[in-house]
This record gives sequence, C-alpha cells and structure tokens, in this order.
Amino acid sequence: MNWSIPRTWPLMLRRQRWGVLAAALLIGLSLFALSSATRTSASNVNVLANGNFEDGFVAQTGCGMVGTGWGCFTNGGGANYGFYQEQWGPVVANGASSQLLEINTKGSFPADADRYSGIYQTVPVVDWAEYTLDLKGMIRTTELDGDPWRYRVQVGWSEGKTADWTKVTNWQDLGWDTYYPRESPGAFSSYSTKFMAEDDYITVYVRVWKKWGVGGMELDVNFDAISLTGPAAGHKPPATATATSAPGQTPAPTATPVTSTSCTAQNLVANGNFEGGFNATAIGHVGKSWGWFTNGGAANYGFYDEQWPPVVSDGSHGQLIELNSKGVYPADADRYAGIYQKISGLKPGTTYQLTVKGQLRGTNIGPDANAFAAQWGYSSGGDSDWVKVTNWQILDLGSIYDRTAPGAMATATVKFTTPASDVVIFLRGWKKWGTSETEMDLNLDSISLSGCSTTTHTPPGTSCTYVVKPGDSLAWIAQKYWVSVQALAAANGIYNVNIIYVGQVLAIPGCQVAPPPTATPAPAVTATPAPTRTPAPTPGMMPMTYTVQPGDSLSAIAAHFGVNVHYLAQANGIWNINYIYVGQVLVIPGD
Repeated sequence: MNWSIPRTWPLMLRRQRWGVLAAALLIGLSLFALSSATRTSASNVNVLANGNFEDGFVAQTGCGMVGTGWGCFTNGGGANYGFYQEQWGPVVANGASSQLLEINTKGSFPADADRYSGIYQTVPVVDWAEYTLDLKGMIRTTELDGDPWRYRVQVGWSEGKTADWTKVTNWQDLGWDTYYPRESPGAFSSYSTKFMAEDDYITVYVRVWKKWGVGGMELDVNFDAISLTGPAAGHKPPATATATSAPGQTPAPTATPVTSTSCTAQNLVANGNFEGGFNATAIGHVGKSWGWFTNGGAANYGFYDEQWPPVVSDGSHGQLIELNSKGVYPADADRYAGIYQKISGLKPGTTYQLTVKGQLRGTNIGPDANAFAAQWGYSSGGDSDWVKVTNWQILDLGSIYDRTAPGAMATATVKFTTPASDVVIFLRGWKKWGTSETEMDLNLDSISLSGCSTTTHTPPGTSCTYVVKPGDSLAWIAQKYWVSVQALAAANGIYNVNIIYVGQVLAIPGCQVAPPPTATPAPAVTATPAPTRTPAPTPGMMPMTYTVQPGDSLSAIAAHFGVNVHYLAQANGIWNINYIYVGQVLVIPGD
C-alpha cells in the first residue's frame, strides 16, 4: 500500500510549532508578570502611622485622647462625644491598646439625628499607585432595640494635604451590622478596600454615624489594626552602592554616641510622701498641700490617711482614695476621684519627671482586667479645674489586686515638657463601669517631680549618625539614643515612623561631637595655632525651625508653613496643640 503524505501536513506542523512558541511566550509573560507582581508587593509598606495605636495617644481639644499621628472630628449638636485610649482586652484586636470613639445622648432631650465622630490621617503617597485600606472594629451600645442599621461605620479618603471631613464625597459603608451590649463585647469585624491615589498626599477618614435622635443612650466603637498598604513615598534607598574599604584596610568601627539623661534629686512636690500630715475636708482626709475633686453622681467617695503598711511605700502614711457603689442602684459609669497640687517656678520648655508609687485594689471587679485605672494630667498657668484638663494619660500601676490582699506597690514614671512656669499636677482614680456593690481603692505615695537634662556626645573623630540595620525600628533607635521618635523623624525628614530601610543613615538630633583634647606644646617650641575650622553641617541635622512669637497659635503656624497641625505637634513632642509658649523653637517638617 502506498502511503501518501497529505499536502496540508507542513502547514499543520508549522501551526503546531507556532502554537508551542505562543504557549511558551504566554507562560514566560505570565511568569514575568508574576515576578513583577511579587517584586511590587514586596516593596509595599503600611504608610499610616500608629495604626495599631501602640505608639501612644495625644489629648486633642474638643475630642479627648486620640492616637498619636491621628486627627479627630465631630459634628457637635445634641450629643456628647468621647475619644479614649482603650486598654480593655476584649475590645483590643492587636497589642494592648485600641481607639475608642463614643457618642452618647445622656441628658440630651431631644437628641439630634445624624451625629458623627471620627479620626483621620494625612500621609504622603505615590501618585497613581494602588493602596489597600484595612481595619478592624467593634460596635457596642446600651440600646439594642430598634432599627438594625441605626449605627454605621464608614471610611472615605480625599486627595491633597488639606484635610476636611465635611468635603468627603466617597464615604463607603463597612457593612458592620452586629451590635454588642456595651459591657458584653463580642468579636471584631474586618474590612478591606482598594483605591488608586490621585495625588502625592491622601487623607484617610474613619467615622462613626449615629443615625437617629434617640436620647439617653451610648454608642461605643473600637478601632484597631488600621493600615494603608502600598508603595512608600519619598523613602527609597540611595542608588549608590555601599562603600567598601580599600584593599587590605579594615573598616573603622562605628562609634556609638554616648547619651545620658539625669533628673535632679530635688523634689518640687510638697508633702509627696504624706508624712507632713492631712487636712480634714468635707470628703475625708486629704494630704496637706493637696486639693481634691470628684465628679459626684451615683457613687460614694472617700479620702483617707492610709497607714496600712502593705500599701504605704515611704514612711508610715499614704493617700487612699476610695470610690464605691455600695447600695447604689443603678450606679453611674465613668466616676472619678483624685488629688491635685500647683507647682511653681518651673522653666518653660524643660523636661520634668513625675514619679508616683501606688496600687489599685477592689472588690467585685468582674472579668474586665482594666475596670479601674489610675491617670495623671496637668494644666498650664495654675488652673486647678480638673474638668478642663485635656491631656489625661494612664498611670501604669500594674495589676489590680483584691482589696484585702494587696500586692507590691508599683512605681510609675512619666516625663513631660512644661509649657509654663506654673502647672497643676492631677492624679485620679477612674471606675469605668456602672456596676453596683463595687469598690475601687487607689493608694498613692512617694510622689515627686524633678527637672531633667539630656546630653549626647560621641568620641572624637566620629559623627552623630546611625546606620539602620536589619530588624531596626525608628522607635528602637530613638530609645537607644534617648530622643523622641518625633524628633528623630523630624531631623531626618521622615513622614512615617514605620518606614525606614536597611543602610539608611540617620542623624541623631541634639548630638554634639566632643572636641579632641587640647595638646600641650613641647617646651621651648613656639607653635602657631591652627585656624579654627567649622565642621561641615551633616545633612538632615539642621531642619527648618520657627520661634514662637506673642499671639501665635500652633494651628496658625501650621497653616503658615502648609503642614498639618497634628503632624507639627507630633514632630515637636507636643501633647496638647493649645499649649505652646513664646520663645519655643519648633521644628517645621519638610514636604
């Protein structure tokens, strides 16, 4: 049989060969695209600062305690608003803190509908790059009946450096429809969305919306683990290769600047150990030189000369502050009681250290490990009205003990920069929940306030810089050199404290190179002294500064230089944007 080869075979073979080549090309392109995508995703970072709220909180006027790096807003009206550092474990998704936003209508009759409160942050981004916004949250309320969609959480964003939540038009509902009782939290909800940046700056907004004008209720929403992931702006590693030593030459070791911080032994607090006696007042016995306060309501208060040795740390006396709800039905939540003292003769702009020894004890504490808390705050100019204090911070006294089984007295130490020559120091206990038949006891002793100074120098012939290594964080480096994260970021033009890279050279603010020892001329030799040489400035060591003038405000200074007021405050370690003083030197963050 004669076999004949079909005439179409060469064409078929050619088509098969082209098909194989096309398939190979497609596979190659796919692998390239995958590799490119992998490289792109590997370079993405979280451009938001303090999205997990572990880097501290700042008191902001009109709001309360807001995560450092964030701004806040409300629309006022017939409602009350609160912003808090939340440390109750069941409503913290990541770490030890979350941001709590509260809208309540207690005492508001009639209450207004459509009440909003929220937080926002402006960050530099890469124009026309894609970013992913992620966050977690939980909605709790005292009013579980009614419209199942009456409380909403929304996110939005705007382009450019200017932040104005009222002009946002792209609000997105997060679809969080589960509401828990205020004192019985449940699981966190999550949300994620992607969007394209259309400018060099983006402001991200997160807000709570209480729809209806229902009076006498409270809405609490906790936020945590907020991130905006995408390409970092303005923080690319330099293109130059890492410098190497000449052949046969050993690289010079990197010298570590030596920093020392000292606080004087002088205690500016009068009767801080309560050995100087007590005054009998309408509320009980309060240490001499101290004032007292409470916020009344459905609770009982007591102030005592404590002489039980297990809760006295210095001498034989301490201050006991009691807050209880025995026989009180219903009891009020958020009850406060505390003491205060005016301190005069301080030097504005100087750092002071407040040290307190104390302990929290109680009965019927319940499952919340943070049901009681101790706080401190201060006012400027001698105003002793505790209600006006806006910079309350948690005073870490460790665990809460049973009332009749105390533990060790804890020591809490905090530092702050005084804005004025006169300040009033406040210490208070906080009973968070409205539980009846509960007692909170706060013992205080060994209270001191002393001035501090910090000096930094390096050995002769070295520079005041640090080279970032794998595993470093800006917070760790700041701690290593005893400087604030904000000052370190400002000195190096860093917008986001979460973004540094291996090999980056950081200038240490305030670091002074120690001069070499002066050599003694040899006898009988007349030496002509060498001319004095001024060291060349180190890049990043001389940021733009502004000296506060009479009549200035931080918001006006921020507007003049075109920066966000909260970012300006963060860069200068300012806790309260209303507290600046004439002569204060402010670092102006760059673009």
